Amino acid sequence: MVVIAIANQKGGVGKTTTAVTLASGFAQKGKRTLIIDLDPQGHVAISFGTEKNPALYRWIVMKEPLKKVVSPARNNLDVVYSNSQTELVKRHLTLLDYREQVLSDLLKSSNYDFIFLDLAPSLDILHINGLVASDWVIIPTRMDALSLDGVKEVLIKMNEITNNGHSYSGYRILPTFFERSTNETMTQFKTLIQSFGENLLPPIAQDTQVREASAFGKTLWEYCPKSKAVDGYQDGKNKKGGYKQVVERLWEVING
Repeated sequence: MVVIAIANQKGGVGKTTTAVTLASGFAQKGKRTLIIDLDPQGHVAISFGTEKNPALYRWIVMKEPLKKVVSPARNNLDVVYSNSQTELVKRHLTLLDYREQVLSDLLKSSNYDFIFLDLAPSLDILHINGLVASDWVIIPTRMDALSLDGVKEVLIKMNEITNNGHSYSGYRILPTFFERSTNETMTQFKTLIQSFGENLLPPIAQDTQVREASAFGKTLWEYCPKSKAVDGYQDGKNKKGGYKQVVERLWEVING
C-alpha cells in the first residue's frame, strides 16, 4: 500500500482535480485505489457527479469500518467522501492524545494498492494527519508568489514531521494552470527547476475544459482525454506536460 497526499497551503491550485485525476489514472492501470477527501468543502464528490456525504465523519468519529463508508466511484476506484461534518472530525481529533496518528493507524488495515488524500488548504489537525499518514506528497502549485509560498509551508511541515520520526519516500511539485505565454509563469517555472530539479513534475497547462469536466461530474480522462491538461501542450513536434505524462512519471518513480 502506498499513500499519496495532495497538499498545498494555498487554495485554488488544483488539488482536488489533481487527486481525482491521478487516482483515476492509477485505477485505470488495474490497481485498487482509494481517494479520501479530507476537505470540508467536499469537492471530490462534485468531481464524480455525486452528493457530498459524511463518510469521513462516520469512519473517524463514529468508528464505522472503512468498508462500510467507502463508495465506489469508478472501476477499481473507491472514495471516502466528505461534507461540512468534517469540521466535527477536526474537533474530535484535537481531544485525542494520539491526534496526529489517527489516520495513519486507521489505514494500516487497508487492502488498497494506492490511497490518495485530498488535503484542505489549511494547516489544521486533519491536514497534519494526512501528511503523517503519507509515503509521498504531491504539491500542486500555480506559478505565482502566494501559491509558491504555500509549497514552502508544506515542505517546512514535512521537515518537522520527519524530525519527529516519520520517513517519506519522497515528494514532487506539480506546476498547474501553466501558461507559457506569461513572463511570470516562465520566470517562476525556471526558479522551480533550479530549486527542485528532479522533484519537479511536468506542468499542467491552463485549460478551460478542466472546469467543464467538474460541472458535468466527469473525470478529465472521461471528459477531455485529448485536452492540453491531460495530453500536454504542443512544443514543436512533441507533446509536453499534462496529467497523462505525470501519471506515467509517478508510476515509474513510485514502483521503482
